[in-house]
Order: sequence, then C-alpha cells, then structure tokens
Amino acid sequence: MGHCTFIKGIFMKKIKRLKLVTLSMAMLMVLGGCDWVKGRLGMATSEDIARMKLELEQQAKREKQIRDSIEMARLDSIRIAQEQQNLPYAKLDKQFYVILGSFKKDFNAENMVKALNGAGYAPVRIALKNGFDMVAAIGCNTLQEACAELKRIEDNDLCPYDVWIYDIAQGLHE
Repeated sequence: MGHCTFIKGIFMKKIKRLKLVTLSMAMLMVLGGCDWVKGRLGMATSEDIARMKLELEQQAKREKQIRDSIEMARLDSIRIAQEQQNLPYAKLDKQFYVILGSFKKDFNAENMVKALNGAGYAPVRIALKNGFDMVAAIGCNTLQEACAELKRIEDNDLCPYDVWIYDIAQGLHE
C-alpha cells in the first residue's frame, strides 16, 4: 500500500500543478485585454494602437493632399497647354492688315504682340496655311487706309524693314 500512496501523492501533485497552470492561463486570457499585461508582455497597448491609428490617418491625409496637389498641377498644365494652343487668332473682319512680321515660333509672335500692345496697338495674329503666324498692327477696310496706317507705324520707329500689307483676298490664311 505504501507504493500506491506514493504514486497517488505524485499524481495529486501533478493535478495541483495542472490546475495551477490552467488557472494561470485562464487569468492571462482574462487579463490579456488589460493594457498593463500587454505592456509587460511587450504587446501594443490601447494607447499605442490609438497613436498608430492617428499616425496612419495623418499620413493618409498628407498623401491625399499630395495627390490632390499633383492633380491640380496636372490640370493647370493641361489648361496652360490648351491656352497656348488656342492663342488668340483674329476673326478677319477687315480686308487689309498691316503686317509687321511672320513667325514660325509662337514665342516670337508673342513677343511682337507684346511690343505692339506696349505701343498702344491692338495686334492681330493671323494663322497662315503654311504654319507661320503673321502679326498685324491693325486691320483696315481700304487699301488707302492701310497705306496711311503703314506710314504712321513707320514714323513711330516700330516698323521692321519688311513690313507689308496683307489682303485677305489672297487666301493665304486659315
């Protein structure tokens, strides 16, 4: 009987130890939601999770602002490109135009337009079929009127050496 008592004692100790381990595990599971336990175990606490959530929201907001800014810049670029492609060409409502230059590059035509605007004229751009743009200082209804305007422009030292009068009947424009 001594042997059975000894075995029974060992078995009882194991059961007590098992109960203690089970109770400890149950306690950890119950307390697992506790920030103190999580902190001790190196897990993220509720405060840590809230801070990370706030950081992620702020980062998402910054990324959205950057995307919005990029989209706005893209739309502005498209608008500017369209405006440059749609440079103001005149509705040719006069028969004769005093032309001060013909340009292949928009930049040069715009410089002439700016110079004429600065001198008090209302310049007119005329697109030619060959891809050039003419810049006229003024449009006139008669050839005599156009010749008088050409003379007035020559007197203002604004006139290049190759100024001419364009008659829309020539049909060189678009």
